Amino acid sequence: MMNDGRVHPAAAATSSDFSGEMDQSQSAYSSSDPSSSPLYSFHFEKPVPPPALPHGHQPKQPQHQKTTPPQKPQPGTYVVQVPKDKVFRVPPPENERLFQHYTRRAKRQSGCSCLRACLYLLLAIVCLAVLLAVAVGVVYVVYKPRQPTYSVVSLAVSGLAGVGNASAPGAFTPGFDATLRADNSRNGKMGVHYDGAGSRVAVSYDGVSLAQGAWPAFYQAPGNVTVFVAKAKGAGLRFSERVRGQMAAAERLRSVPFDVDVKVPVRLQLGGVKTWAVTVTVRCTIAVDRLAATAKVVSRSCSAKVPFLFWRI
Repeated sequence: MMNDGRVHPAAAATSSDFSGEMDQSQSAYSSSDPSSSPLYSFHFEKPVPPPALPHGHQPKQPQHQKTTPPQKPQPGTYVVQVPKDKVFRVPPPENERLFQHYTRRAKRQSGCSCLRACLYLLLAIVCLAVLLAVAVGVVYVVYKPRQPTYSVVSLAVSGLAGVGNASAPGAFTPGFDATLRADNSRNGKMGVHYDGAGSRVAVSYDGVSLAQGAWPAFYQAPGNVTVFVAKAKGAGLRFSERVRGQMAAAERLRSVPFDVDVKVPVRLQLGGVKTWAVTVTVRCTIAVDRLAATAKVVSRSCSAKVPFLFWRI
């Protein structure tokens, strides 16, 4: 800007450019929201033009004043204004109350979700139990399962000859061949699979274990009666004087009692479906007339336990 009121071309261009841009920016803000103010604003001061002179007249130079060379235009002044709500400050108490409110609501929602999941799980368990009960009822009505019966037909004894004699050897090796009878005639639609693995046949006298063996593996068809032999063997047994005397006296009375305990895993065949394995427990008390392979049974009684409620007699 020069002293005579004339504007330097570069300064004029710069001032007009920025002024135009700022006018457009202010008009944009004012059109969108008149009450809002821009984040940053720039103010420039334009020089006041000199009064117009008649044509042909030249401005008078002041007398006794020296002519100074033209000065360079001063750079524009930039004023940056920041809105008050943009200044960082301590949050108001309302924000803390809102934060606590939303935190408590989130905790309540989490607790409700856990309770809802537990209720759904309980409902699913109840539904499965009901379906299982219905399935068991259908099986009972359709197949009408009954517990097979078991008995000891004969018991051949070996290795105990002369147990009552004082001259008998100190160690005995008893052996038993138990002829067993499994009766599944009451089940016309259910077969039974007997698993030999994991089975046990034990023979004892007055609580003293004498021999152990295994139940043979086989399949018993519906309505079938199966008779088979289960072998049990013992070794190196030494009896006390009391036990030897009791066995000798019982043999003289023609009634030597033995206990036969059987545990065997079975699987039921219901049509085309084979169930899981359950353990059948059989306990028989049998008395023979002598301690020999030709012994005859004088009394017998057996009881069986199967882990199915509807098999109880």
